[in-house]
Amino acid sequence: MTSPAFLVGRLFNIADSLHLEYCKHVRNSSIPPQLVGNALMATALEEPTKALSVLWGRIKPYHAWAQTLKEGDHVGHFLKNLGEVSAQLKDAELQRRCTDVDKAQMLLGYLARVEANDK
Repeated sequence: MTSPAFLVGRLFNIADSLHLEYCKHVRNSSIPPQLVGNALMATALEEPTKALSVLWGRIKPYHAWAQTLKEGDHVGHFLKNLGEVSAQLKDAELQRRCTDVDKAQMLLGYLARVEANDK
């Protein structure tokens, strides 16, 4: 089983991947210096629930765009991963404040590699 903190880190990593693809395709490769997940990591390391709340507002355009793509596009893999991690987090008990162990696990989740072409 994976800890809730690790899963939060994974979710933010996947959000970054989706945001990057959006920038490449919709913004003509105009990529900001900080992607959405990375921008929220400082908040997530202190208050994960607050960071998830903010992520909800920021990820909506990237998620909506990805849903318009045809089946089989590699961006669909990121949507699938977002759904899987979200389902795992659904019943998880998030700490109001992160301990050092939570912060370490969140960092590991964020740094875990996301493969766009996993089958």
